[in-house]
Amino acid sequence: MFSLPPAAHIHLIAICGTAMGSLAGMLRERGYRVTGSDTHVYPPMSTFLAEQGIEVQAGFDPARLDPAPDLVVVGNAVSRGNPEVEAMLDRQLPYASLPEVLRDLFLRGKRPVVVTGTHGKTTTTAMVAHLLTEGGLDPSFLVAGLPRNFPRSFALGNGEFFAVEGDEYDSAFFAKWAKFFYYLPEVLIVNNIEFDHADIYENLAAIEKAFRQVINLVPGRGVVLAGSADPVLARLLPLAPAPVQTFGLEAGAHWLATELRGGPEGQEFTLRRQGEDLGRFFLPLTGEYNVRNALAALAVGLRAGAPVEGLRGALRTFSGVRRRQERLGAVGGITLIDDFAHHPTAVGQTLQGLRQAYPEAGLWAVFEPASASNARAVFEAQYLQAFAPADQVVIGKVPRPDRARGGEPFSGERLVAGLRAQGKGAWHLPEVDAILAHLEAQVRPGDVVVFMSNGGFGGVQGRFLAALKGRYGTA
Repeated sequence: MFSLPPAAHIHLIAICGTAMGSLAGMLRERGYRVTGSDTHVYPPMSTFLAEQGIEVQAGFDPARLDPAPDLVVVGNAVSRGNPEVEAMLDRQLPYASLPEVLRDLFLRGKRPVVVTGTHGKTTTTAMVAHLLTEGGLDPSFLVAGLPRNFPRSFALGNGEFFAVEGDEYDSAFFAKWAKFFYYLPEVLIVNNIEFDHADIYENLAAIEKAFRQVINLVPGRGVVLAGSADPVLARLLPLAPAPVQTFGLEAGAHWLATELRGGPEGQEFTLRRQGEDLGRFFLPLTGEYNVRNALAALAVGLRAGAPVEGLRGALRTFSGVRRRQERLGAVGGITLIDDFAHHPTAVGQTLQGLRQAYPEAGLWAVFEPASASNARAVFEAQYLQAFAPADQVVIGKVPRPDRARGGEPFSGERLVAGLRAQGKGAWHLPEVDAILAHLEAQVRPGDVVVFMSNGGFGGVQGRFLAALKGRYGTA
C-alpha cells in the first residue's frame, strides 16, 4: 500500500489503453498531475485525455521521466526493454500496476462490487453502474468499455459502492497474476469460468485456481453471486467462506428468471428471489446470456437497497456498451451489428441470441480472430459449433500471428473447410477489401450482419455501413 502527496505527479506508461486512460482520468479528477506516453496516440482516447487536461506524448523516451515523477504506473501491455521501463528501474523510481493503484487510491474505504468471469464482465459492470446510479446510490465505477448510459467509462461518486470489472488477465510484467486479486471484493460476481487467455494460462485448471483464490478473498459480510449454469464454478462454490447466492435460468437458483419472451428490441422475464415473484422486467438486449447478466446486476441493486420498482425502470433504460451487440444501423433492410465476441462461447451465444431475435433473417457472422488465444488453433474445433446459428460465415486474418508463440497457429482455411463440410456457406478472406467486396456482392435486404472482433478489424464495419448508405441512402 502506498500514499501520495495531494499534488503528486503520476506518469502512465502505455496510457492509451481503455483501462489505463480511464485510470488517468480518475487520477486527474482527484487532483493529481497526470502525464503519459504511448505508441498509439489517436482518437477517441487521445481526445478524451486532452479534454481531461492530461499531457500525452507519442513514443517512449526516458526523458519523459525528467524530472522524476512521484509514481510511475506501468500498463500490462508493457514489457522489459521499453525505454521508460528501463529508465524507471535504473533510477529506482516508485512504480505500480494499474490494479494496485486502483485498490490503494480508489477502492479502499468503498464497498467494491467486482464483476468477474470469462464472459459478460463489461456488460454486467455497466449494468450494475447504471442500476445503482438510477437507484440514487451515486456509485463509483470503472468499466473496461464505453457504457452508452454514461459519457465516459468511469465515475467517482459519493456513494458507498464501487463497481469494477475484475479481469483475470495479468497485472504487469512484474505482477504476473490476475488483476482481480487487488480489488477487495465485498460483492463478487462470477458469471462463468472457461479456458481463455492461452498466452497467460496453461490450461483450465490454472484459471480455475485463480478464481478459487479470488472467491477466497470475499469477507464473511460479503456475498458471492455465482452463475448457476456453470459446472466449473459449481465445483468452487462449496469452498467459499462467504455466503453464496446463485443466479440463472436453472431451477433452484437463488435469483431466477422465468417465462422469457424476446424479440429484436429485447426480452422480458419474471424475476424470482428464492421463489418470491418480483414481477416482470424488460431488458433491451437480446440473448439469454444477457438475462443472466441482468440477474446479477439486479441482485446487486436489491442488496444495495434500491427499490424494486426503480430497478425495473432502470433496467428498461439500459442501453448497453459500445461494441457489445451494438446496432450500427439498418440500411436498405440490412441490419449491421458490431460485437466484441472473441471466444467460441461468446460467439455462439451472441449468434444464438441474434437468431432468436431475427428468426427469419439471413444471419452473417464476420469474424476477426484478433485475440492472443485466437492466434492459436486451440479453439478451432469449438468454433465449428459456435458458428452453427449463422447462415454465412466470413473469417478474416489473424492480425498478429506472432502471438501464437510456438503453439499451433490458427488456420482460417482449415476452419472454413470444416464449416463447409457441415454444409455452411463459409469463406476465408484475409484482406478487409476482399471482405467488403464479398459482403457488397452477397448480402441482401432482410439480412443481419454481425461483425465480431476484439480488435479494430480494419474498420470494415464502418466501411460497409457507408457502402450501404451509398447504395440505398441514409439509415
